[in-house]
Amino acid sequence: MGKVKKKPYIRYVILGILATLMVGCIIRIAMPNREWNYTGSYTFAEGESYTEEPVFEHISLGTGVYRVELSYECTGDAIAVCTVKDGTVYQGGLLCNGEHLYSALGHTSYDFWLYEPTEELTVTIDYSGREKLTTGNLRIVETNLLWTRYLVILAAAALLVLATMWLERREAVKGRNEQRRQILFGIGVIAFFASIPYFYDGMVSGADLTYHLHRIEGVKDGLLTGQFPVRLEPRWVFDHGYANGIFYCNLLLYFPALLRMAGFTMTESYAFYCIGLNIATAAIAWYCFNGIFGDRIIGLVCSALYTLSIFRFFKLVMVGAVGEGSAYTFLPLVVYGIYLVFEKDVEDREFHKSWIILGLGYAGLIQTHVLTCEITALFTVLFCLIYIRRVFAWQRFRQLACGAFFALGLSLWYLVPFVDYYLTQDVRIRHASARTIQDRGTIFAQILHQFWFSRIPESMEGKAGDLLNPIGVGLFLVIGMMIFWLLLFLGDLQKQKEAEKSFAIKAAGFGCLALWMSTNSFPWDNIQKISGIAATLVSSLQFPNRFLGWGTVLLVTVTGYVIRYFQNNRKIFYQMSLITAVVSLSASYLFMMDSGVQERDVTLYNQESMGFGYISGEEYLIYGTDSTKLTFARPEANENIQIADYEKSGLNISFFCRNDSAREEIVTLPVLMYKGYAARDDKGEVLEITDDGGHILQVCIPGGYAGTVRVRFVEPWYWRTAELVTLITVAGIVFFGIRKRRQR
Repeated sequence: MGKVKKKPYIRYVILGILATLMVGCIIRIAMPNREWNYTGSYTFAEGESYTEEPVFEHISLGTGVYRVELSYECTGDAIAVCTVKDGTVYQGGLLCNGEHLYSALGHTSYDFWLYEPTEELTVTIDYSGREKLTTGNLRIVETNLLWTRYLVILAAAALLVLATMWLERREAVKGRNEQRRQILFGIGVIAFFASIPYFYDGMVSGADLTYHLHRIEGVKDGLLTGQFPVRLEPRWVFDHGYANGIFYCNLLLYFPALLRMAGFTMTESYAFYCIGLNIATAAIAWYCFNGIFGDRIIGLVCSALYTLSIFRFFKLVMVGAVGEGSAYTFLPLVVYGIYLVFEKDVEDREFHKSWIILGLGYAGLIQTHVLTCEITALFTVLFCLIYIRRVFAWQRFRQLACGAFFALGLSLWYLVPFVDYYLTQDVRIRHASARTIQDRGTIFAQILHQFWFSRIPESMEGKAGDLLNPIGVGLFLVIGMMIFWLLLFLGDLQKQKEAEKSFAIKAAGFGCLALWMSTNSFPWDNIQKISGIAATLVSSLQFPNRFLGWGTVLLVTVTGYVIRYFQNNRKIFYQMSLITAVVSLSASYLFMMDSGVQERDVTLYNQESMGFGYISGEEYLIYGTDSTKLTFARPEANENIQIADYEKSGLNISFFCRNDSAREEIVTLPVLMYKGYAARDDKGEVLEITDDGGHILQVCIPGGYAGTVRVRFVEPWYWRTAELVTLITVAGIVFFGIRKRRQR
């Protein structure tokens, strides 16, 4: 019997259906939305608490995403929570966390997702009994978020179909490549296992999770209010605006922020981001380790060891350290770039692209986690010292310099505002040099832990009361390193390729150093006493276990070299090492499953349910700001100032103001006093801005003035210039890549 030919038109039919549905979504988005208004009033008895007290009942709504606006008057902040309930819909048919009530706001404004028509929707209040509370009228507004969400899903499905068609056409031209398919399948399997924690409706409540969710919401809020790139998150710190985006680059967080804008819940957006991060990590790790060892299978094994490593899982899932976890995506690029610069022959084609790989790796680190970049810079310097003679070989030095300038060009849009604020704004992070970190280090036994049960009390307490988790790089990687040193000592590696062996020796040495630097036996406290700069740098690290990221990537490199040696020389050991790797990863997987069951998880749908005040260590507040006094507020002025028509949209404020006195008066606005704000009157004349002493912005109103005052955040010209340089760099590298591809 002959082969049954594939029907080539099935994909076109699928694309047609998807396109039709997308057009339907667009038409629905263009249609006007409805709203429902309900009148009523409910006064809560002060001193008596209420749980799920209904204020409006029996509301009929169809499927959709809606915004709840309940007016209220209260005399305190966060004394109650307004939410939406419905016991008649199926589980998961109504998604809502609600919103806390604040005296300065006067009404709620939060979204809920309804996936089943209902006639029994109820708006409820959980009231603490503190202060006074009276609720008023209710307004429910239909939004387009359900349809924009469907539109994104359909577009993603269409892109997936187009990608399969493109791959099929490419194979028709270049021939079927089974190895490529196997590699893609392997990367997919690795990413799938790494992403299992994100396949359920919830998130592990890690120590850093809420902070990074606020970062995502901050990008979303900034974009929605017309700010690009987002420098100050406008709603953070109770609508005062927080300079987190200037100090902590949020480039990768634009993806989940755009998903939030498209109608996905906070949990869904975060999960999609982490899944994408796992796919990118698995693919990049395979590319780099395949390049180092010249073997696709070894590349896959190393990708699995790195992507599924116990330390990466701990940071990304258990702690919720999204910045640090994102940075680990780019560490293999730096390692591969260093290998190409110093070990590849200068005539090799791979050598000539080393500056691109190194530059991309460093740019990724700079724009995800500055502390990991700081550690990476240290190890890069150490590699350069070991390779000092090659550093001064012109062709290799040129690759290093080009990589550095490339990374700088890609990152200048972020670095210029960062340096500007760090030098001109007296933020708290500049006063952290007194914090010691040595007692927060791990012990050597912890480095060998392959997995542990999350409720076993194996943690230690550091000086600052920080719990240190018994997590290291894992027993398998340590054994791989020990086998390497044994083979080297016995002379079994004498006939191996010099480039790979030389780099593996250095990776093993620096890997041991990274493990030592992560422990409490490394003399961090003594180093901190050397100088003020040393104290600042060491203190900024916070936790010595950050060095385990570099320890992991270097030990994966060494273990990959050992497996490669067994593959070429001792087949039985090669097979045993692969089996052991699978067992090791299975142990990590068991840890993941156990932790997922035992750890406390949270499910968040909207930003309002988190509140707006959590800013972790408050590193980017102006030094001296009392965060306990910050809450939602209205403009404040004395009796000589009359204020009306106050509006605040992101970082832009406008209000009508009349100064009844002949002298200059002050209006205090609920805005943190960062550099960049400017105030103007009706005629465009600049009004003076001052600090109230607590680092809250004040506008000076001239005597007798009556008119509109506008306050907005304005980026300095040199910030915009830096953004232009980055844009030119990106365009240049794209042009360079297209040109090289055509030449081949």
